[in-house]
Amino acid sequence: MADVREARLRDGLDRLKRLGLSSESVTVDELEKALESDPSVALAVADLCGAIPSEESARLLARIEAGAASDKILRREAKRSLYRLKQRGVAGAEAPPAEAPARGVLAGPEAEGFLSFSDPSGDRLLWILRPRPGGGLYHLSTVVNEPAGLKEAVLAEVNRKGVRALREELEARHGLRLVEVDWHYCDAISAEGYERARQRGAVTESAAHYPQLRLQLFSAPAEAPAKTPLHVPREPAEPNLAASAALFEEPELGRWFLGEETLSPYFARYREIRDSPIVLDRASQLSRLEEIVASAVEELFSGPSRWQRLLDEAAYFFAKTDRPVAAERAAAVASALGEGKSGRGNAFCEELVRRSFGAFFAREAEREREDKASSVLVTPDDIRAERARQQRPRR
Repeated sequence: MADVREARLRDGLDRLKRLGLSSESVTVDELEKALESDPSVALAVADLCGAIPSEESARLLARIEAGAASDKILRREAKRSLYRLKQRGVAGAEAPPAEAPARGVLAGPEAEGFLSFSDPSGDRLLWILRPRPGGGLYHLSTVVNEPAGLKEAVLAEVNRKGVRALREELEARHGLRLVEVDWHYCDAISAEGYERARQRGAVTESAAHYPQLRLQLFSAPAEAPAKTPLHVPREPAEPNLAASAALFEEPELGRWFLGEETLSPYFARYREIRDSPIVLDRASQLSRLEEIVASAVEELFSGPSRWQRLLDEAAYFFAKTDRPVAAERAAAVASALGEGKSGRGNAFCEELVRRSFGAFFAREAEREREDKASSVLVTPDDIRAERARQQRPRR
């Protein structure tokens, strides 16, 4: 029993140290807040309270003892510390009456999770809500990118009304809708995202305090992220995969395009063909362009891919928002990518690349028009075009 106590005590003191609390200078108020955020430090708190001769320390110990009915080691520790305070003449250090109510600081209320749809760059918003012992809610909000990792982390104290208002504002002003999801999934994705960013040496200022923020909600380490937050029906896979290009009709996916940075190697190959001194006829140009597009589809979706997780989440989102057909199609795409298949033959992947190339061509054409409009240089093509207009017969 003594070994168990010592192990728990060391663990609790280590956790307090990670929260920035020193056993030599800690206050009762700091110990109480630490206990409310992490019940696993209770034994260390009880031990340290015995060395702080104050009525506040005695009251906290009384609450700990009252809430430790099923924990003999903790209850004994609280009694021992109360006895130490009584020996030092602290008022209120007598044992509490049997009916004294527990404040609930040792309770572990279940949390709630919320997940948004990913934006085109791979960012999505994750919320974890957990009841506070003193009333209200802890609200841990994170933004995690696939594949970059955790980008933002904010912890606030809110109430239900404030949460509802914030969800409504996000949807009304930004078109960002959140759906309920198992909080373990949000916790796992955020923790994994922080680790990825840390390993890359790219932890943002907003995300730097994530470990400390999380410790105010949970003491146990985050679990490994599940493959998908919900098992969506995946049969029959082939018809759903063949029809998966229709997913871009959904408003959330209608905004998805691959960025120019992602496609820059393929755009460079296209420009080489366009600017080549060897003049190709239109059919040959289109054939070469098709080869470039096919290479992009093959290479961008091969091997481990962020797309599998994002499509799994999309399938879950569609299922939660009563769009079962879209959910099954997104799940079929995710399943195919999870099996290590490339994007070739995957209607969704091929459509995403083609629509991204189309957007690029439209931007290129617009830039060329703007450059030409602002240029003072007259080219031979301009002169020929002007002569042709002048030579047209007037009606």
